[in-house]
Amino acid sequence: MTKTTGSDLLVRALRAEGVDTVFGVAGDHILHMLDTMFDEPLRMIDFRHESGAVHAADSYSRILRRGGVMLSTTPGHANAIPGLANAQHSEAPVINIAGSADSSNLGRGAMQEFDQVGVAAAVTKGAWEVPSPARIPEYIALAFRTALGGRQGPVHLTIPHDFQEAEVDDAEAARYAPSEYRTPLTVMGDPVQVERAIDMLNSAERPVIFAGSSAGATAEPAEVQRLVETMRIPFVSEDSARALIPDSHEYSMGFGYQPLNPAVQHVRDADVVLMLGKKLDYTLGFGGSPPFAPDTKFIVVDPSPAQVARARTAAVGIVGDIGPVISQLADAAEKRSWSERTEWVAAMRSTNEKWHGELEALGKAEDPMHPMYVSKTLQKFVDDDTHITFDGGDYCHFLRASIKRDQPYRFHNVSSFGMIGVGLPYALGAQVALPGTRVVLAVGDGSLGFNGMEIDTMVRHNLPVKMFVGNNAIWGIDWQIQKGMYGRPVWTDLLPTRYDVMAQGLGAYGEHVAKAEHLDGAMKRAFDYDGPALLNIDIGKIISPVAEAAINRKMGSHG
Repeated sequence: MTKTTGSDLLVRALRAEGVDTVFGVAGDHILHMLDTMFDEPLRMIDFRHESGAVHAADSYSRILRRGGVMLSTTPGHANAIPGLANAQHSEAPVINIAGSADSSNLGRGAMQEFDQVGVAAAVTKGAWEVPSPARIPEYIALAFRTALGGRQGPVHLTIPHDFQEAEVDDAEAARYAPSEYRTPLTVMGDPVQVERAIDMLNSAERPVIFAGSSAGATAEPAEVQRLVETMRIPFVSEDSARALIPDSHEYSMGFGYQPLNPAVQHVRDADVVLMLGKKLDYTLGFGGSPPFAPDTKFIVVDPSPAQVARARTAAVGIVGDIGPVISQLADAAEKRSWSERTEWVAAMRSTNEKWHGELEALGKAEDPMHPMYVSKTLQKFVDDDTHITFDGGDYCHFLRASIKRDQPYRFHNVSSFGMIGVGLPYALGAQVALPGTRVVLAVGDGSLGFNGMEIDTMVRHNLPVKMFVGNNAIWGIDWQIQKGMYGRPVWTDLLPTRYDVMAQGLGAYGEHVAKAEHLDGAMKRAFDYDGPALLNIDIGKIISPVAEAAINRKMGSHG
């Protein structure tokens, strides 16, 4: 009878789920699966640290809307945990697979043993140890269903090393073999609730639509545009849903984060708010007043029942995948007549345009450079198809506020977890997902330090990411908050490190830009370079609107 190893079953199961790329770091307890994968049609991207591999898989999965697979050994799994915690917040369907010591030795001091499943369970949607070699395909299918179903997020599997090497009868393995069902993303909303939502939106005078990460996971941009154009309602977006309709669209009001877009502050006057996969979390004051009026009515569309009416009562709650529900809403909306809310739309549009004009005016050619001068210069070199990742505090807040996006799945930012340092591996994962597409990273000098060694990964795998470091030798936002609240910085000063020299040492292009007059030429050289390139740009210690808002909020709370 034919025999198959556990690693063979693993590869078959991954391929059945459409996997063609894996991320990770080698180590004792995954060597058999790595050797098996090497002969398969899989792109294998090896990293310098496991957290970087998780962040890259996170980015890759959200851009392509598929599971991103990350592999690690046992202590490597401990390194991966922070990345999984972040992926929970970014709602990334990361499939984290770790090896372990042989199953027969677990529980008696096996090599590098710790509670892998227990630790992962706290920061994933599900965590399991595969109970036998033959059941590896069953658990891979379970992992993908869990990661991609409902509000998406990371999952974990532990596969002991002896299960990878073990031989399994094909007849036994066939019982658990993956079929063609895959993971459907077509969970529809209750039609009665859909009609109630349309009734409320149709009679609203000042409605607003917020789109969050869950919308990015399943929504079709054309369907979002059909809904918005039918109802003629202002639309803002963030995270994975960024630019589901273009920023240039007449009903798009851009980035949906209040401190970086004053147009969003008009929600204080909104009478109905449609939440498409956006949580009423701290970024929206938990639905309180402010930022909303006390009598604002909320229509919440969410894949998770737990998010409906959390933080504030919902007038209408629709549980379902955002994409299918948007189509249901659009179909129902097309059967009604909709009035143009001219004054409401014009007020939000005017505020948005005024804000962008104010930002642009800050971008004067002076030394040290204002972050807005970097933004204005960078905008000459990017187009709608360029993927841009923003990572860090004050420097990047200016850039993400000012750089408009007209195409979806071309934007990454630090997640609601606030874990900085994700940007470089996010950009790396974006370049893997989008070969031939220009990929840009705007990153602060503090943030770069967390995963800067992954420049080596970019070089080895020929991933030509362009990195623009804003270097002001401080942990920007915390330095500013400390100065504003306590009058002095503590633990927030850095050195004016030559990150360009570091990049050169790792095999990338590196250049130091100290003067505004040299920035345009340096950017051209970076973009012309056939490989990863980093500009280390001297910028001023400029406080961002986000830091100013934090100081005002915290000082006000003491008053």
